[in-house]
Amino acid sequence: MGTMPPAELLKLWTLNEIPVETTLGHVLQNLVKLHSDLKVHNLTLYQLRADVDRLIAHTVLQPTSNAKK
Repeated sequence: MGTMPPAELLKLWTLNEIPVETTLGHVLQNLVKLHSDLKVHNLTLYQLRADVDRLIAHTVLQPTSNAKK
């Protein structure tokens, strides 16, 4: 059984249809998934920035972004 989506979890918890312990377990599972997804997205973003920098280096264009590296 997977974790419950936050909206459904909130609905059931508000209606007292799910115990606090189960609610907390699902919240923790959602947090771990979000953290993992964020790490993947950050890695992808860093790789994309590196790819753009390499492409710029092979052209006559000057970088215009002030993004942090």
